Amino acid sequence: MMTLSENKLQAIKENYASLILDGMDMRSLEAFAMESILQNMEMWDEKDIKEEVLDYYGEETWNDLSDLDD
Repeated sequence: MMTLSENKLQAIKENYASLILDGMDMRSLEAFAMESILQNMEMWDEKDIKEEVLDYYGEETWNDLSDLDD
C-alpha cells in the first residue's frame, strides 16, 4: 500500500471536497451547511449558544431567538 505524505493527503482531501461541492446545487449546499452547523453545536448548552449569538449578532437577536414559542 502506498503511503502519502501529510501534505499530499491534505491536498487530496481538499480537492475531493471541492469536487463534492462542485456537484451540489444551492439547495443541497444549504442543507449540508445546516447539518454541519447543527452537528458543531450538538454538545452546546444554553450558555454556549447564548455567548455565541451575543458575540456575533448582539442582544436584540438573542432576545428574538429566545422569545420563540416552544
